[in-house]
Formats: sequence, C-alpha cells, structure tokens
Amino acid sequence: MDALRKKLLKYQKNEITEHLVYLNLAKQTKGNNAVILKKIADDELRHYHQFREYTGQDVRPDKVKVFFYSFVTVMLGLTFTLKMMENGEGAAEESYETVEDSYPEIQQIIIDEVKHEQLLLEEVDDERLNYLGSIALALNNSAQEFTGIAVGLTFALQNAKATGSTTLVSGLAATLAMMASEYLSQKTEKHDDAKGNPMKAALYAGGVYLGMVLMIVTPYFIFQSHIHAMLITVAAVFVVMVIFSFFMSVVKDLKFGKVLAEGLAITVVVVIASYVIGMLASKYLGLGH
Repeated sequence: MDALRKKLLKYQKNEITEHLVYLNLAKQTKGNNAVILKKIADDELRHYHQFREYTGQDVRPDKVKVFFYSFVTVMLGLTFTLKMMENGEGAAEESYETVEDSYPEIQQIIIDEVKHEQLLLEEVDDERLNYLGSIALALNNSAQEFTGIAVGLTFALQNAKATGSTTLVSGLAATLAMMASEYLSQKTEKHDDAKGNPMKAALYAGGVYLGMVLMIVTPYFIFQSHIHAMLITVAAVFVVMVIFSFFMSVVKDLKFGKVLAEGLAITVVVVIASYVIGMLASKYLGLGH
C-alpha cells in the first residue's frame, strides 16, 4: 500500500469518526446548536463518501474517540469539546493540503473545514460559558481561602475533626455570602444585551464554592491524622486547579502554563501565610493543646 493511499484511508477514518462525534453532540444539545452540529455531521459524512470513492473501501470509525468526546461534553461542556474539535479541524485542513495536487476535488473539503471552524466559533452557544466568570471566581476564591484556612487550623488545632468541622461551618456561611454577593454583583452590572441571569450566576458560583469546601474538608473527617488529611486536601486542590486551568486555557485560548502558574502562585502564598499564622496561634494561643 503506497503512502498516498494510507493518507487517504486515514482521512477517511477521520471523517467518519467526526461524523459520529458531531452527530452525538447534536443529540446532546438542542435548538440552534443541534441544527449546526447536525449540518457539520452531514458534511463530514459526505467527505467520508468522497474519500471512499478514492480508496474503494469502507473503514471503521474510531469508537474510542467518539466516546471520549461525548464523555468530555457531559463533564466539561459543549464549548470545551468544540474547542478541541476546532483544533482538529485546523490540523485536518493542513493535512488535506498535502494531497490536493493529486486530488483537486479535496479543495472543497478544505473549504468545508474552514466553514466548520467559523460555525463553531461564531454560532454555537454554550449557556455555561456565560457564567464562566462566576465559576472561576468561586473556584479560585474557595480554593485559596479555604485551603489556607484548613492549613492554618491544621497547625493551630492539631486535630483533624476539629479542623474539618470549623472549616466546614465557615465554608457553609461563606457559600451563602458568595451567592448573595454574586447575585448582587450580576444584578448591578447586568446590561440589556447581557446573556447571563443573576440568579443562575449565583447558583453556579454557590455550587462550585460549596463543592470545593466539601472537597477540602472531607479528608479531615476520614483520616485521624491531621497532617495526612492536610496533605490529601492540598493534593486534591492542586489536581482541581490543574484541570480547571487546562479547561480555561482551551476555552479562552490562553496559555495553560501561564494560567496554572498564576493560580498556583497565589494559592501557595495564601497557604504559606496560613501555615505561619497557624504555627503562631498554636505556639502563643495554645489552641493545639
């Protein structure tokens, strides 16, 4: 099998795979989003049949890839998935150009791929993206504030359950305060052309804030050792920040390393300051005794 035929079969497999991916995404959404995604899926199927004319054989889709994108959409939202798909469309354009001399008809496929990028960027709407600012604010605030509180109390109280209980009570109160603040903030700043709803923004912020608080305090109710609980908590917060930084870098076209470094730098400063405060409280206030 010559190199050109291998390329064509690879492109053919990619087209039938993306046909199923976009078709699944269309089924997972509704309204104008579903219409756009269905149209792209139909285009990808047409591209598949065009490549089939060149190769003279059928190929199977990459079912792992189809499942992966469907799963990612459920977990991280449509926009994140489409941004990843958009990168794939761009790579496909460049790759298809390498065989354009042998098959001039591929020029139309390249044009279609460019249109797909434009549709994905301009037309598809993801409601959760309207509240990304609220989510980011809640996640960063809760991660930095309550990781710091947990670390400080770990050394001040030197008791896992006492630290977890105190942090949890503070976290529940702070969650309500966060929701109220976010609602009022959105209500004050809302313009006629704004897509976000103040109540939904408050619910998104509160949900994320509460989720982070529960994640931070849970180890303190599982482990008897306050040090072990603290280490698990810090590790969990780190993982969440890595995932969220990656999400933000994809959705907002930012540099992953820069986003992660900024978030971690602030969190580390807060944790170190909390550690020092906790040690001083334990030594001079006798809270751990």
